[in-house]
Amino acid sequence: MVLKRLSPQEARTRLEELTQRATTTEPNLAQKLAALSKWIEPKKDGLLVSKPYVLDLLTEVIGDSEIWFGLRSLSDSERQQFYASENFSVTEQYWLEVLFPRWISDPDPKFPNWRREVMNGNFRREDARLLKSLGRELTRKGGSYLWRHLLDLSMATDLLASGQRESSLCVQLTTISEPHLDQKRQAWEMTLQFWCIERGLLISYNPMENDLVDRLAATIFDHSNSLAMVEYFMILV
Repeated sequence: MVLKRLSPQEARTRLEELTQRATTTEPNLAQKLAALSKWIEPKKDGLLVSKPYVLDLLTEVIGDSEIWFGLRSLSDSERQQFYASENFSVTEQYWLEVLFPRWISDPDPKFPNWRREVMNGNFRREDARLLKSLGRELTRKGGSYLWRHLLDLSMATDLLASGQRESSLCVQLTTISEPHLDQKRQAWEMTLQFWCIERGLLISYNPMENDLVDRLAATIFDHSNSLAMVEYFMILV
């Protein structure tokens, strides 16, 4: 799912339309969308243009919400036909069928904090280049991937990935090493458990290692295929 970044005005308009649509049938989603509208309401368009992470996040939430609304009216067979016609990967389907609906229906304890941090410019996807390279390598191996701001900000997941099995894996990458890694692992596991995520992989890596992309992609691909249906696993690469 490649989404074109919305302009501030487009984001405002479509947020308002979606909020109205969700008010009667999906009050939890309506509440979150209204909070996002309020989040950007006092900001001038020029300021928002200078904050690409804000606009990218809004673009993703709006786009995914619109697709999700469309899926709700389809039967199971129609839904599969839609996924096939749009070339949606197993990973993208897992996001739309499982994790995004959970974010819609459940309270997000990190929601207030990350809105503040993203707007204040304290959020940076410094590993964006690495994640894009990993995505390309996973695709080359026959797998699929997805990255979303909500996964990163709310669900402790840098990359959602699938290998050859039709089950996705939530992956978090970190350069933190011992003795501080255990604290990182505990926080990661608590977040995954909160969202009822069944399969998670935490990878601690040295950014100075040779062939880093190949090694990380192979680790993700192999564990996506091999981890049990309910398992959290940490590995040092």
